[in-house]
Amino acid sequence: MPEPIPTDAAPLAAAMPGADAALIDADLRLIRIVLCLFIGLGFPLSLAGNLAADTPALQIGLFPAAILSIGFGALWLLQRQQVKLAMALFLWGLVVLVGLKCLLVNGIRSPIATTLPLIVILCAWVTSTRHTLILCSVLLVTLSGMALLDQHFWATQLPRSPFQYWVVYSFCIVVGGVVAAYLAAAMRRQHARQEHAGGELAMRLQELRLEREKFSIFFYLNPVPVSITLLADGAYFDVNPAWEKLSGWSKDEVAGKTATQIGIWVTPAERDAWVAEFRQSGRTSNQLVRFRLRDGSIRHFVANCETILFDGHKCIFAAFVDVTARREAEEALKQLNARLEERVAERTQRLAEANQSLANTVDILQRTQDELVHSETMASLGSMVAGVSHELNTPIGNALTVVSSLQERAREMSLNFDGETITRSALQNFIAEQEQGASLASSSLQRASELVASFKQVAVDQTSERRRPFDLAETLDSVINTLRPMLRFKPIKLICDLPAGIRMDSYPGPLGQIISNLVQNAVLHGLADTAGGTVQVHACELDADSLQIVVRDDGQGIRDEHLGRIFDPFFTTRLGQGGSGLGLAIVYRLTTTLLGGSISVDSQPGQGACFTLTLPKVAPDGAVQPV
Repeated sequence: MPEPIPTDAAPLAAAMPGADAALIDADLRLIRIVLCLFIGLGFPLSLAGNLAADTPALQIGLFPAAILSIGFGALWLLQRQQVKLAMALFLWGLVVLVGLKCLLVNGIRSPIATTLPLIVILCAWVTSTRHTLILCSVLLVTLSGMALLDQHFWATQLPRSPFQYWVVYSFCIVVGGVVAAYLAAAMRRQHARQEHAGGELAMRLQELRLEREKFSIFFYLNPVPVSITLLADGAYFDVNPAWEKLSGWSKDEVAGKTATQIGIWVTPAERDAWVAEFRQSGRTSNQLVRFRLRDGSIRHFVANCETILFDGHKCIFAAFVDVTARREAEEALKQLNARLEERVAERTQRLAEANQSLANTVDILQRTQDELVHSETMASLGSMVAGVSHELNTPIGNALTVVSSLQERAREMSLNFDGETITRSALQNFIAEQEQGASLASSSLQRASELVASFKQVAVDQTSERRRPFDLAETLDSVINTLRPMLRFKPIKLICDLPAGIRMDSYPGPLGQIISNLVQNAVLHGLADTAGGTVQVHACELDADSLQIVVRDDGQGIRDEHLGRIFDPFFTTRLGQGGSGLGLAIVYRLTTTLLGGSISVDSQPGQGACFTLTLPKVAPDGAVQPV
C-alpha cells in the first residue's frame, strides 16, 4: 500500500509526473548531496586540474565559475520549490559543461566524457522517462559527432597528466558511489515497504476471508429473510434460505431478475415510496411494506435496507421481518376497541339512566324517610300525650271530687241557713271543710299545671328545634317526667343522676328526643322480655367545653351481629311489635349533625346495653340541620 506523499515532496512530484512517488524523499536528499558534492569537489578539482595541465588562462577560470553557477543556481531553485527548473539547470548545465570540456580537449577521448553515464543515471532517477530519453538522444548525437570528427579536429591529442585522469576518475567514483549507495538504500527501503505492505495485504485478505465466512454464516443461517440486490439495476444477486422459504421462489429463479419482474410488489406506488426514501437517505429503517408471495398471498413486513460492497459490486442488503400476524392482531384489537367503545358508550348511557332513576328513587326514599322521621317524632309526642293525659287524670279527678264535695256541703249549709237551723259548731265545721277541700283541690290542680307546663316545654322544643341556653338537669327532668307515666304499670325503674348547674347553649328539643328514644329503646328492646329492670340516665362534665350523658339498662343486651347495624335506618329486631327501625337512626343523626357530638354503644348479650353521648356544651355554628 503506497505511503502518503510528504508535503515538501509535492513540487518534485508535480515536476516529475513519471517518477515513483515512493522514492521522492530519497531523490530530494540525493539531489542536494550531489549538488553539494558537485560544488565541493568539482570546483577545487577542476581548478587544480587546469593549473596542473598548463591550461590557458580563460579556461582556468571558466569551468570552475560554471560549476559554481550551476550548483548554487540549482540549490537556490530547490529552496524556492522550483524543482523542475533546478533539475533542468543542473542536468543540462552539467551536459553542456562536459560537452564543452570535451570539445576543448580531446573530443570523445577526453577523460571527462566518462561522467556522461553518471549524468544519465541521475536524469533517469530524478526526472521523467521522456526527459531521460531526450537527454540520452542529445548525448548520443553529440558523442557520435565527436567520434566522426575525431580525425579532423582532434588528430593531435593534447597531452594529459596522470593527475588530470585522477581528478576525473575520483569525481566519478565519489559521485557514483554516493549515488549508488543512496540507490541501494532506496531500493532496500522500497523492498521493506513492499514486504510490509504485502504482509498487511495478506493479513487484510485473511481478515476479509474471515469476515466473508462470518457474513456467509450470518446470511445463510439467518432465520430472518434477507436479500442482496444490485444497486445499479435492482436485480437479485443472492437470497438466503429463509427468504426462499417465505417467498416461495428459489435463488436460481430470482437471480438476475428485479422485484418488479417477479411481481413481488403489491402496487407500483408502494415501490415508488420505498425507492424515494432509499434515495433520500441511502438506507431505510423499520419501513412497513407489503409483498405478494408466490402463492398470491399478501403479507406485511418491516424492511431495513443498507448499501454495502459485495463481491466488488455496490449492492442493497435488505432484511425483512414478517409482521403479518401482529398487524392482524392490531387490526383485530382496533376493531375490538371500537366495539368496546360502543359497548362502553351504550352501558354509560344505561348507567346514566340507571343513576338518574336511582337518584330519583333516593330522593323519594329521602322524602319518605323524612316523613317517617317526622311521623316517629309525632308518634313519640302522641305517646307522650297519652302518658301525660293518663297522669293528669289523678290530680284533676281528685280536684273534681273535692270541688263536688265542697259544692254539696255548700248547698247543705245554704238550706240550713234558710231554715235558721245553722249552729255555731256547724258553721265552724263547714269553714274547716271548705279550707281543707280548697287546699286539696289547689294541690291537685298545681300538680296538673306542672305536668302541663313540662309537656308544653318538651313539645315546643321537640317540634321547633330552637337553639337556646338551658340547664341540662332541668331539661332532662322535664323529658323524663313525660316518660314516667309510660312506666307506671311496668316493673321498670327509671333512675336519673343529673347534677345541677351544667349549662348548655344548644338544642334542647333534639337532645330531649335523643334521651326519650334511648329510654324507649331500652324499654321496648332491652327490657321487653324480662321480669323487670332498671334504666339509668347519668350526666357529667368532661371538661369546660364538653359533657357526657350515659343511658344504661340491665336488659338482654345486643347480639354481636346486630351491634354494627343498630344505627342504620329501618333496622329493627321487633318489626311489627312496636319497632320502626328509626329510633336509633334519629338519635345518631341528631347527635352527630345538629348537636356536633358523637355516640358509641357497648353491649354484651345478657349484660344490657350502654349508650354514651359525648356532646359539646356549645353546639357548633352552622351545624348541619337534620331533615
